[in-house]
Amino acid sequence: MSGMNHNNNQILQEMNGSQVKPACPECGSYEPWGLSSWCPQCGFYPALGKCVGQPELQEQEETKPQPQTVWELIPEWGWVLAIGTIAAIGLSVGGRFFCKDSAELCLWTLTQASVGLIMFLFGHILAYLTAVSKSVEFGLMSIILTPLKIWRPTIHRFPYGAWKLDLAVWGLTLMIGAFAIVGGFEFNSLFQDWGVRKSADVNLVASIVDQAKEADRGANNLEGALNDFAGGSDEAKKAVIPDSQAEPALKLPEFDCLLIGYTTLSTGKIDSVLIASSYNKRLVYAGTISTKKVPKHVLEEWQTQLPALKQSAPFVKTKQRATWVKPKITFKVKSKGWTDTNHRLIKPQFSALLQEVNVN
Repeated sequence: MSGMNHNNNQILQEMNGSQVKPACPECGSYEPWGLSSWCPQCGFYPALGKCVGQPELQEQEETKPQPQTVWELIPEWGWVLAIGTIAAIGLSVGGRFFCKDSAELCLWTLTQASVGLIMFLFGHILAYLTAVSKSVEFGLMSIILTPLKIWRPTIHRFPYGAWKLDLAVWGLTLMIGAFAIVGGFEFNSLFQDWGVRKSADVNLVASIVDQAKEADRGANNLEGALNDFAGGSDEAKKAVIPDSQAEPALKLPEFDCLLIGYTTLSTGKIDSVLIASSYNKRLVYAGTISTKKVPKHVLEEWQTQLPALKQSAPFVKTKQRATWVKPKITFKVKSKGWTDTNHRLIKPQFSALLQEVNVN
């Protein structure tokens, strides 16, 4: 009887012991946990549903290889960002040397800056959307007022989503490079070689119209006076033009002129053009311009256009001999100004074509 009681007591003790020492569902250990909330054997933490603090993992972390060179310190996404940035700078340098004139430089600058702006805004807006989804502290104006702050949630998730930063940085590099390296953003170049030319000065146009009206009235008695303005007298031809080499090089002023005639070589090639300009609101003969310094494309245009504009008499009275043309072609010239005696432009030089006029 006493033996049976002993056995029952032993079974009860074992049952009580099993309640005091719960088994770990992860490793099956019966070792007491004490005040800890995780298994002392495997580190199983029921609240997290996983093991933490395992000695094996700690040893692996301690034995994890460390970067040996500076290159290994840069993550893969950092290399992608750096290579793309260098490529954007190279594109700007290439555009600077590839473009041959100001119009091409302007077009390249605008195109590159526009592409860069689109890339930057796309990456920046995506970073803003990520920030808004992570925190309520960001509002609609945060994209402008706190542009750097909205990038924190995106950067904390790197390397995931690093392509957003790539787009923004590459786009910003393209925009800066477009204006700082390529340059060439001149509003005046928008009117060059695009088929769009500036209008002639209103004073020149008014003088041309007045001269046309005067010619229609048959004002032959004004020929002498016009010749005085044109410098047709012998005394006017003796006017001394200052030597340009004796004065320091300065930016020459520009004058709007009308092409009234031209001379040719024996081969038929245009050698020089005769011009008129407005002086004291009156159209006067202003001199000749050699075609040696006229751009090739302009000279080719004149070579085809001028013969079709021939007329028998000069639009402005002058004793010069030339093939006269109708008042239609206008352009800018650079000159030091007018002579005091015969009212001609001092050594005029071709500058740029203007819009054609029509006085008919």
